[in-house]
Amino acid sequence: MEVTTSRKPNPGIRTFSKDLAFSLGCHYTPRGKSGIGDIISIDEDVLIVSGSGRNFSINFYSDSELKAEIFFSSVSKEVREGELVYGIRTGNHALYEILSPHMNTVMSDCGESKLIFDGPQRRRYVLKIRYDS
Repeated sequence: MEVTTSRKPNPGIRTFSKDLAFSLGCHYTPRGKSGIGDIISIDEDVLIVSGSGRNFSINFYSDSELKAEIFFSSVSKEVREGELVYGIRTGNHALYEILSPHMNTVMSDCGESKLIFDGPQRRRYVLKIRYDS
């Protein structure tokens, strides 16, 4: 599993992507000038994080095929209290079904429209899924 970014990510997207890779126990690869074909051939499973302003998304590729395009209406970074939990937590059953065969994903009671993961240094990310894309 690889996590990378859009071509010219802002520092916040880069940090978010590195923290997501940390939580999933996988590798972060800077995209640089690589095309999409080069990126999705790096590994069997690839997450590409993109964002500018209010537009924020994660594209999930498996075997060079787009499996999920997840858009978010908001992303918040909180201070994590308690134990670090590795992997992704979501209350969205459809998203869980797509991601869980490929990465550490757990069904949670956090709500149908949320995706949560813990990064290093007590960071916790709470993402609100946008359905109107």
